[in-house]
Amino acid sequence: MISQLFLGLHLLLCLSFQDTGTVRQVMRKHSDGSPYVVLYFNASTQELVKEEVFYVTGKLQWTGTYKNSLEEGIWRYFHENGKLKSEQHYLKGKENGTCTDYDASGKVVKQSVYKNGKLEREMSFN
Repeated sequence: MISQLFLGLHLLLCLSFQDTGTVRQVMRKHSDGSPYVVLYFNASTQELVKEEVFYVTGKLQWTGTYKNSLEEGIWRYFHENGKLKSEQHYLKGKENGTCTDYDASGKVVKQSVYKNGKLEREMSFN
């Protein structure tokens, strides 16, 4: 009886520590076999929740999240040197908020303000 109780408790503990968050899937690879496009899915609903795209060097080219199969939250794009290239804000699949572009050294070169996917204002910096 005690061994059955122990076995049941052990099984319950194992299940409670099981990762039920996201599942990573490499969708495309570069010719050298390294990941090119990686998608993350909710483990229980199979819904797409995140995307990562990589340069052939292995450095991140861009990343962003999804909600209800639409872009949602902050999407970040990177220069090949690893520095941030652009940061864009999305709401229900449309740009929403201030989006900032950077040059390869990290200097801000442009800011664009969007509301529900429509450009409201753009500022360039020298």
